[in-house]
Amino acid sequence: MTMRDPGPHDRLARVVFAVMALGSVLVGLAIYVLHARLGIEEGTARLVSTAFLIIGIADTLVLFVWDRFRRRQ
Repeated sequence: MTMRDPGPHDRLARVVFAVMALGSVLVGLAIYVLHARLGIEEGTARLVSTAFLIIGIADTLVLFVWDRFRRRQ
């Protein structure tokens, strides 16, 4: 099989997933650091921050799987 050139839609999808991954990690960090100012208990902030971190990791994994899948075509 030959690899076809990635089109603008492929690049756009990769950029969107990368921005979502970075945004998720940054939001999680902000919630954890600013939990007192936001009026959130520390345990709740830790839980929400961990959830955003997991979402960021999942988005990054989607990027890697996407690249592998596209290379096989």
